[in-house]
Amino acid sequence: MNNTLSKIRINQTGYAASLPVQVAVLAAGPLTLSDSTGKVIKTITPDPLTFDEASGDEVRLVDLGILAEGEYTLTCTGSDSTSRTIRVTADPWQEVTNALIKGLYFQRCGCELEAKYAGKFVHPACHTAPALGWEDRSVKKTVTGGWHDAGDFGKYVGPGAVTVAHMLYAHILFAKGCSDELNIPESGNGVPDILNEARYELEWILKMQREDGAFYHKLTKDHFADFIMPEDDHDQEYLMPASHCATAAACACLALASRVYKEYDEVFSDRMLNAAIAGSAWLDANPDFIPFVNPDGVRTGEYGDESCDDELFWAACELFASTGDVKYRTQAEKLFHDCSLTDYGWEDVSGLGAICALFVLKEKAGDILYTELKDVYLQKCKATGEISDASGYGTALPADGYVWGSILPIMANSMSMILYGLLTGDESLLPKALIQWDYALGLNALDICFVTGCGERTVMNPHHRPSGADGIEEPVPGLISGGPNNVHNYPFIKEKLAGVPAAKHFVDELPSADTNEIAIYWNSPAIFVGAYFSSLCKKN
Repeated sequence: MNNTLSKIRINQTGYAASLPVQVAVLAAGPLTLSDSTGKVIKTITPDPLTFDEASGDEVRLVDLGILAEGEYTLTCTGSDSTSRTIRVTADPWQEVTNALIKGLYFQRCGCELEAKYAGKFVHPACHTAPALGWEDRSVKKTVTGGWHDAGDFGKYVGPGAVTVAHMLYAHILFAKGCSDELNIPESGNGVPDILNEARYELEWILKMQREDGAFYHKLTKDHFADFIMPEDDHDQEYLMPASHCATAAACACLALASRVYKEYDEVFSDRMLNAAIAGSAWLDANPDFIPFVNPDGVRTGEYGDESCDDELFWAACELFASTGDVKYRTQAEKLFHDCSLTDYGWEDVSGLGAICALFVLKEKAGDILYTELKDVYLQKCKATGEISDASGYGTALPADGYVWGSILPIMANSMSMILYGLLTGDESLLPKALIQWDYALGLNALDICFVTGCGERTVMNPHHRPSGADGIEEPVPGLISGGPNNVHNYPFIKEKLAGVPAAKHFVDELPSADTNEIAIYWNSPAIFVGAYFSSLCKKN
């Protein structure tokens, strides 16, 4: 990777001819934009540089407007003379969006990754041995399939359910932007590949349900594996205790999926809906919430949660949408006031319930879940634009918001701004939503594209076991790094980055799970955002 940071930060994968071209400039002086012949087509005297708290940079955002297809050179003509090439095409981001979806194929567990689909990133089937119950070792169950959750080989129901939901809502709302064939084993079967890939996880989630309707929280070892290939990880896997949050998230996801897959496979659709109803019945019979904590001796990702109200809200919305049973609407109405409504991650899924209420149920949701919820939701969505305005780079994240996986709240805020526009017809937040996508692809304080295999300066050493153990120089493609984090750091990162501003608190090094891990539920909101902007490119 080129280690020289340009003073002009851009979306390194290109720009769309139908959308605003936005850049960040860290050099003083006028700007000129020249076409491929060298002719100056625009001269800009931008606003002065301003201090950006999150990065510590003196920076300014420049909107170059909508440009015709072509290659341009943007030059700062002041004392800090610098230039950068900008490429504008009709549909620049379909390839990135496709890569993010196929990145999940590379996370598949329990099957061989063959060369005709995986290229050089092949490996034999992994983790095919039966799992044991953690609480009752006499329980022995084959639970193969699903995706490795992150840089490790664990598999977790809640994060998996959220990942699938992002993908399914991208398909529902922006099918034009996520319908390509991806060269995966199921390609050409008459089902969009985004749904083929999501089904691989859904089949595994179904296997994680107990006979009483509850869902096991996760399937992991009692420790993280060393940096080895997945097929070399032979230690015993365990079905960890069931949890309220995993059960509710699984119910929501399966109820949603039952609607999406009905036109392709009615038997599979019915199976998922029945599983969701059974899970909901278990939740009704066990109303006293017990937070999941790792059992003694277990050191894998906990994914604990202090509240299950958001998962229950999402599940109630999806079950009402899928069954029409008003008892679920009543449950959702009781819960929505305690939900954030604009969070879409594994810890707070209430935004997914809001999407269901506002885009699926609509007026059928009733006054509380549609009219009242919509007013609250739109206010919160609009507030994300104010966060973007306060950032020198336009990033919708405050300086104290750079947590582990900071890419998630950035993509989530882009989702909120996109959905605001869809609900209101007001496109004023569209450029701000777009700049979050630009951030992921290079317009940031690090001048780095966070998606592996994409961009001029891309992440090369993600905290991802196959990428670190396969002997191939470049990482597995299509995986998005969690990005800067200065809140919960490993000691060696604290020491190495002491005094570094939050938006630069990142190292592209394999051991740095705290700044450079990948996760399926970070890929998926980026898929949602990418699908939206790719769909806009296809309207012309």
